Amino acid sequence: MPLHLLVSYLVADHAFVNSYKLKDLEKGNLWKHFIWAILVFLAFSFDSLLMAPTGILVFGLAIVGEFGTLYLRKVIPDDFAEIIALGYFLLLSFLSKDFFEKSYITPQFCWYLLGILIVTVGVTYFFRKGIISRAEKDSVGISERLAMYIFTFAGLFEWLAIVTLAGILYRLFFAKTGKLEWLFSPILGIGLSLTWLFIMKGVF
Repeated sequence: MPLHLLVSYLVADHAFVNSYKLKDLEKGNLWKHFIWAILVFLAFSFDSLLMAPTGILVFGLAIVGEFGTLYLRKVIPDDFAEIIALGYFLLLSFLSKDFFEKSYITPQFCWYLLGILIVTVGVTYFFRKGIISRAEKDSVGISERLAMYIFTFAGLFEWLAIVTLAGILYRLFFAKTGKLEWLFSPILGIGLSLTWLFIMKGVF
């Protein structure tokens, strides 16, 4: 099933953004983020949704969902807002799946991107609950797990081992992060990458 709208939401609110900070954005920056989100949704759907009135309606519902999520982040706890947003965009992706069957972003590639988001910023979302500070960027962990994901899907397991070792050495000599991240980042990076690889092999 194409998951273009779910992936669009995750890219808009998580890929280049610390989602925990969205509720604290001032009005001007909040609108900048909203415009950024619209551009992300356009990038993933312009060839599919903007060609027919029904598709434009779906696109409008996606934008309404993004706006609603930004509002919810300010009035309810982060996790509840996140669950509602994920459910909404998953449902919207299901209802609009026929529009994306011939998208230039194929369903397979969309699932591949979803896996990247889960392994990188998805893990960081949960790390910010106690393993690292909510204000921390976690660029080292995200880069490490991204490389693990790519090499896992490429079947280059020797490079997977090299990346794991390099990540440990970097943290040992340069990074000031806590020991729990040293342990869980590579474990989750490898484990989730392998899990997603098996899922995709079963789906497609």
